[in-house]
Amino acid sequence: MKRIKKSSLRIAILLFTIGSMAILYWYGFYKQFDKKTIPSNADGIVIADVKNIRNHFAFLYLKNPSQWEFGTNNTADKSHSNLSDYGIETPHYLTAFHIQSQPFNQWCLTAVIENEAVFERALVNAQFVKTEYGKPFINYYSKTANALIIRYENQILYCANASNNYQDYVKTAENLFIKNRCFNVKKIEKIIENSKAVTIWIKKNNLFDDDGIINLSLKENGIAAEGKFNWKTKFRKTSAFIQNPASLLSLGFNFDILNDQNILKTHSVKINKMIGFNLDSILVHHPAQTELLLHSIIEKKDSAISYDYDDDFNPIKKVVAHASREPSFYFSIQTDNSQKIYNFLKSQNIIDRHQTFLNFPLAVTKTFVKNNSLIFEANLSKAKSSKPANPKIGYLKINFDKLQPKEWRFLIAKNKNISILQAFETLEINLIKKNDLIYFEAVLKTEKEKNLTEILK
Repeated sequence: MKRIKKSSLRIAILLFTIGSMAILYWYGFYKQFDKKTIPSNADGIVIADVKNIRNHFAFLYLKNPSQWEFGTNNTADKSHSNLSDYGIETPHYLTAFHIQSQPFNQWCLTAVIENEAVFERALVNAQFVKTEYGKPFINYYSKTANALIIRYENQILYCANASNNYQDYVKTAENLFIKNRCFNVKKIEKIIENSKAVTIWIKKNNLFDDDGIINLSLKENGIAAEGKFNWKTKFRKTSAFIQNPASLLSLGFNFDILNDQNILKTHSVKINKMIGFNLDSILVHHPAQTELLLHSIIEKKDSAISYDYDDDFNPIKKVVAHASREPSFYFSIQTDNSQKIYNFLKSQNIIDRHQTFLNFPLAVTKTFVKNNSLIFEANLSKAKSSKPANPKIGYLKINFDKLQPKEWRFLIAKNKNISILQAFETLEINLIKKNDLIYFEAVLKTEKEKNLTEILK
């Protein structure tokens, strides 16, 4: 009898263990990709592994007991919303895609409605207006968010920056929900096989000879991304950039990369208006190595003196102090004839006889030609010296910790989403050439002694 009891207990423990492991696997690791989330004509895809991300933060939270909160109601005060708050089902993979030939900032994603009442309420709160397009779709548009939602039964297609190309979005919805013209499943399996937090796929284009993949991984103190690309030969040129690591922002790239893209043509009117002259006057001279070093934002103080008179006509001197903030920067662009560009700008009274570039009102900017590069600089001190770094195709580095509260308030007023960057210290991106392949490396680091759970909780 005792043996039977012992055997029964062992079997019960074994079944409980197997069941617990099965539940843990199902909840934490089992994943299935819905092939109806990406259309066949996508040329850019971003796939977020929801369970990978959730598991990372769960383990990171358990690893840091100092962040545990006892006796508090976390659900009562949520700083971050879940998809269920909008009546949307949380998928195993959250996918966004870009349609071929569409503007770069127009991205879409698909989702499934989980709760009809919550979904409708969320639409009203987000100022979406219901519009009838015709069966079988129902459309919702938000002028505030400039977003379009196309609904088919319980499936939706969310389109960002949707003020244009309305018909194209409807066609995409038809391809996904009705005609089942979806992305190649085997390609998807290859894209997500590394099981990273986020995977970015880019279709081969006039820059790449093959498709490219970038994998994003979550770390305890930041986010890291890496990928390798088979770039076309003419874009593999490296340059020895100055790359001052202490600058607030430093950026370097080969202009040839932009020349073959539509970004300059698409935004030519805005660019010309911003710089105050036709960009073609530079493009015609084949710009190459380009670099910007924004060292810092400095404070300048000056005073204005005026005179008034008292009742006895005695002069009274008045001094009004004024403080302003100006950028300290260096910008250079190498061309095949920079002197000719300089002479043209001078003939158009864009550069005066004191070598001052007049179209930049934020600081007195000196302009000159050196080593066949057109150079613009303002508020540089002798202490701000730099020397060339190892050759690269391009780079970007931002030291967020060098921004003052005034600058943060200005940036956040322009875009509230920028506020999350206050918790980060640096962003560094490098494009490096190795064995005829181009390696993409990026690191976003949090402030000292902070981890991602503290920032995103």
